[in-house]
Parts: sequence; structure tokens; C-alpha cells
Amino acid sequence: MRIRTYLFLMAAGILVPVVLFAGLALDMLQNAERDAALRGLKETANSIALLVDRELYSAEAGLRVLGGSPSLADGDLKAFDAQARRANRGSTGWTVLLDEQGQQVINTLLPYGSALPAHAAPAVVQHVIATQKTYVSDVMNGPAIKAMVTTVNVPVPIDAGKRYVLTVAFSTEHFTRLIASVDVPPGWVVGIIDSQGRFIARNHNPEGLIGKPARPELAAAARKAHSGQIRHNTVEGTEAFDVFTHSGLSGWTLAVAAPVELIERSARHASFVAAMGLLAAMLCAAALAAYFGRQHVRSIARAVRAATDLGVGQAPRQVHSRVAEMNELHRALHAAGEQMLQAQAYRRNAEAERQALLDAEKSARQMAEQQNSAKDQFLAMLGHELRNPLAPISTAAQLLRLQPGDAKRVRYASDVISRQVEHMNSLLGDMLDVSRVTRGLVTLDIDDLELDAILERALEQTHALVESAQHRVELSLPPTPIRMRGDKTRLVQIFANLLNNAAKYTPPNGRIGIQAALADGQVVVTVSDSGEGLAPELLPRVFDLFSQSERKPDRAQGGLGLGLALVQSLVRLHGGTVTASSPGPGQGSSFTVTLPREPRESAPLPPRRRRADARGPALRVMIVDDNVDGAISLSLFLEAAGGHNVCTYYDAGAALAWAASEAPDAFILDIGLPDITGYELARQLRAMPQFRDALFIALTGYGQPQDRERAREAGFDHHLAKPADPQQVLELLSRPRKAGTRRSASARA
Repeated sequence: MRIRTYLFLMAAGILVPVVLFAGLALDMLQNAERDAALRGLKETANSIALLVDRELYSAEAGLRVLGGSPSLADGDLKAFDAQARRANRGSTGWTVLLDEQGQQVINTLLPYGSALPAHAAPAVVQHVIATQKTYVSDVMNGPAIKAMVTTVNVPVPIDAGKRYVLTVAFSTEHFTRLIASVDVPPGWVVGIIDSQGRFIARNHNPEGLIGKPARPELAAAARKAHSGQIRHNTVEGTEAFDVFTHSGLSGWTLAVAAPVELIERSARHASFVAAMGLLAAMLCAAALAAYFGRQHVRSIARAVRAATDLGVGQAPRQVHSRVAEMNELHRALHAAGEQMLQAQAYRRNAEAERQALLDAEKSARQMAEQQNSAKDQFLAMLGHELRNPLAPISTAAQLLRLQPGDAKRVRYASDVISRQVEHMNSLLGDMLDVSRVTRGLVTLDIDDLELDAILERALEQTHALVESAQHRVELSLPPTPIRMRGDKTRLVQIFANLLNNAAKYTPPNGRIGIQAALADGQVVVTVSDSGEGLAPELLPRVFDLFSQSERKPDRAQGGLGLGLALVQSLVRLHGGTVTASSPGPGQGSSFTVTLPREPRESAPLPPRRRRADARGPALRVMIVDDNVDGAISLSLFLEAAGGHNVCTYYDAGAALAWAASEAPDAFILDIGLPDITGYELARQLRAMPQFRDALFIALTGYGQPQDRERAREAGFDHHLAKPADPQQVLELLSRPRKAGTRRSASARA
């Protein structure tokens, strides 16, 4: 056998196993590509199942919270209907209250008081009441919407023995939109199927298939296993791989199908690329084998010629074989391959680090945007609440500067500043937590009031804004003053917000009307304007938090939609209602506030005692405050208005050193002193026998409930948050104490 034939046979013996194993590898690659595509189908099905479960669990949680409503327990169905409407899940999900016979009691899809049909499946209601467990229904006809719906049903036991079922009804469009929000490749079919094998939602042809049965082979497979995959024809006749799983709460089947052609195409493409690479490698190997075979033949021929030359006595030429060089080449290629793997590993690590940095940057940016949005909302709220009282304060201050010698104007400006500072002080505590106002957690200070005074104060707060826009205000009041009961500060806030709203959304030289009347034993106040009006789509949500019409480019209107939401919350706290109406954009708007009237209609209003006249015996008072201006101004006021003998110190050390010689009857202490706290100073002064029965007043900027409790524990009799009304301090000093516990200045002398 010639050496050339031997080399070719050796090459064939090497290539045949390579070809066989390469074919097996190509088949494994094709199967791996197909399995990867099917895993993608399964992951998509699982993600959609989680999305559906999250929606259903969210609906169940909302129903359980709503079922604990005091209005439902008290039988106040109208109030409960209002709460249920606020809990609606958009336009495609509404709330229904069913009794134990399956009769609808409340349906937020229809106006309250409308005639309501019975439940489409009373057996569902009986099942929920019997098992006291949440039940998610199959797709069925909705008697109120006249279309296909699904329901989440939660039992609601009432202490009185009544049993209800709270239901969230979803139109099938709700879940069609839900699965449409999932990004799937073109050609994939996503469907939700109930326990009867009928479509609840589908991303392709939902109009024609909702409520219709799915393919029987898919329904049969779903009944047998929690999850799996089948290969079958879809309802459109397309052969597809179908992966399914089940929803944990409802038992619905979530199926994702991909045409077989799409799955096989990617696998065939990968196999084709690998086959072409293998063919190219085999051709190169054959060429290299032929080349090196020729080199070996030449080396052997040279050796034969050298032996022949030696036989004839000739010195053979030096023959060099190239096999060692091929070995070095292979070693170099191996080293190059190792370096390539190291480079690939480095690139993968660098890419992972880069992606991690990008994700961290994205998360930080989102957090910063959320924090910035929260800051903007808080600042908007703060500005909205403080702007109204600041306007008359500023005007009164300017009036004092222009005409300081006019006693009447000075007294008027002082009254305005005093009232507005009192109003701001009462609002500052509530502004620290906007949610307390919007959720109705503010405690009202109910008093006998006259509506005229409330409206006058509201007009005073909004005078600057109305005057700057040159609006005409028309006030229509009945000839007899209207008396009522309520929180003066909050009622002023209600009407000031409505007037501010009217002034902001009315072009200059517009009209603002205020009309008050009595109707059916209730106080009805309407604030109207000739401004921009309200679009029909804005009316249903005009009282929602942060809701407002489209802003103009100049942003002149300002605000973040907080005013009307606060108005509604405060009116409800007073037991009233507020409604909005408008003929349309550009035709003005009206806001009507209805409040309960004073129950004691014929009783005269109690006479108000002027606090400035409530003087007690003159006292020796010690003020300790590191705010020099505040301490001196309060001391001058107490001396002028109450005739008290006041000494002032600015740190606790000096107060302790001179307390025995000053012998005060009352102490007014700041808490944040530079050396020790006012709490500790009060304890040390209380420990002195001569001050055991003295009056201690904490006057501080710390106004939280825990601060008041700490002041009480430290021995303070009263706790006032800055800025406190000086008249209130004067009144506290004039209150009588137990006999023998306070000495007047004259008695001590």
C-alpha cells in the first residue's frame, strides 16, 4: 500500500466518527433550541398567571377592607355605597353587595336607589356564605351590564346576624387589557380559560371567542394537570405548541401558544448555522490533511533518496521533518484558545458589572423622582394652606407702616394680624400630615357660629387674590343672619378654598358670586364664577386628590389639585355634602356646599367674653426664653394688658440663680434653652418649696402629643405651642387656682 493511500485511509478513519458525533450534536442543538423556546412559553404563562393572581388577590383584599366598614355594620347603605364607589377598580371593575338570597343590594355600576336585578348565579352566593371562603366565578352573563363578566366573591358576616357577600365584578375587557399589557412576540396567542373550558380573555379575536369553549384537547389537558404543554391546532387552525398553567386563587387556566413554525424555525436556523460551520471545518481539515500528507511523502522520498545516495557512497543531504513544527503550531493554537476563553470570561464579567451599574442607576433615579414628586406635593400643600392667611397679614402690615398714627386703622390691622396668625397656628399641626385631612381624621372644634362672619373671614383671606385679578364679588345673604354649629377655622378654610379656586380659574375682571340660603333645615352656600368652567370628563373626579384641569403654558393657575379634595373632606367631617356643576368649558362653574343647621334654632347665641377684660390679680411672672424678641414682647404685653410684674431671663442658669430673689408666682418657660431643657428647669424649680404651688406654663415650638405628655410629667400646668396667642397666656394667668396656692403681689408685699 502506498503511503498516500495509507494517509487518506487514516484521515477517513478520523473524519467518520467526527461526522457521526457532529450529526448527533446538531440534533441535540436543535432540541436545545426548541426546549429554550418552550421554556420561554412556560415563563410567559407563569408571569401572566402571577399577574392575574395579583389582580384577584388585590380585589379580594380590597373587598375584605370594605367589608369592615362601620357604615355597613350600622346599616347605612347609602354611605357604604359611596365608600364602595371610591373602591371601584376603574371602568371595568365595580362593586356589588348581595344579600344571602342572591339579591343585589348595592351595585356601583348603577346609581344608588336604582332597581337592581338578582345575581346571575345565586348558587355562588349560597356557596360563599356556606363556606365563608372567597370564591372566584367562571365567566357568566352580567345582569346589570348585559355582557360577560367574572366575579370575586367575599363573605361579609355582620354582628346583627345578617350575612352579605361583597363582589367585585370584572368585565371580560378587564382581563383582556391585563394580558394585552404583557409583551409577547408577534404570533403568540395568550388566553385565560375558566374551569368550564370557556374563554375569559384572549389577545387575538376576543370579541368572537369570549365565553366560547376552548379547544377540547387543551381543556382536557388542563383538567388533568396543574401545568404542562401540548401540541395541537388552535381555534384558528394553526398548529402550535401550547403551554398552560393555573391561577392559584381562581383555578383558571392561563395558556400561551406559539405556532410550531415559529419554534421550529429558530431551531432549524441554529442547526443550519452549526452544520455550515461543521462542513467548513471538515473541508479545512481535509485540505490540511492533504497538505501535510504531501509534506510527509516528500520527507520519505527524500529519506529514500538519501539512503540510495548512501548505498552508492554519496553523503546524503540533511533531511528535516516538519512534524515538530506542526506540534509547536498546535501548542500555540492551544495557548491562543486559552487566552480567548480568558478574554471572553473577562468580557462577560464586565458586561454583568455594567448591567448591575445600569440597574442601580435606574433604581436610584426612580427613587429620586418619587422623592422629588413627594416633596413637590408637600410644598404645594404647604403653599396652598399658608398663602391665604399670609395675604391679609401682609396687607395689614403695610397698613401699619403707611398710617401708624391712625388708631382705628392700627386696631383694625392688629385684629387682622391676630386672627390670621391664630388661623395659621391652628393649621400648622394639620399640615404636617395631609393624609389626616383627606381621610377625615381631623378633630373639629365645634362652636356656635354665624355664617356671615365665616364668609367675611373667607373673603378677607382671599381679598388679595380677588383684588389682583379685579374680580367683582357679588354676595347674596338672607336678611336674617344664619346661625349654625361647626368648626370656625375649618369652615373658613372650606369657603376660602372655593373662593381661591374661583379666583384662579376666572379671567381678569370676572364675576364671583356667593349665595347663602336655608333649604329644608340645612344651610346651602353656592360659590359660582364666570371662569373657565369644567369639562364633562373632569366633573366626576373634580374632588379627587391632585385632580385638576389641563394647565396653561404660563402655569399661572398654580396648585396641584389639593384644594377641592380638602373641601370635600372637611365638608364631610361637618356632616354635609359638596357638589360641582358647570355648563361646560368657558361657561363658568358652581360649587354648592350643604351643611346641617344649628340644632338649637331658637336659642340665643351665648355672649362672648372679651379676653382682654378677663383680668385676675396682678402676679409676679418670670419668662425664660432664649428668643430675646419673643420674651421681651410677651413681657411688655403682660405688663400692659394684665398689669403683671414681669422679669425676663434668657437661659436656665440665670433663672435658677435669681428665682429665689424674684419670688415669681408664675413661670413661662421655653423648652429649647441653650444650657438645659425647659423640662429639667421646671423640675428643679418645682423642687424648691416656695415654688411648689406656682403656675408653670410651657411656651415652645414643640407641639406634638408626646411633647405635651413630657411637659405634664415635668410639672407644667399648661402647654402652649408657638406662636401662642398672648391673650391666651393672659387668660391662663387670670384663672383662679386652689385656695392658698397663689399669692398676689400685693399680699406678698
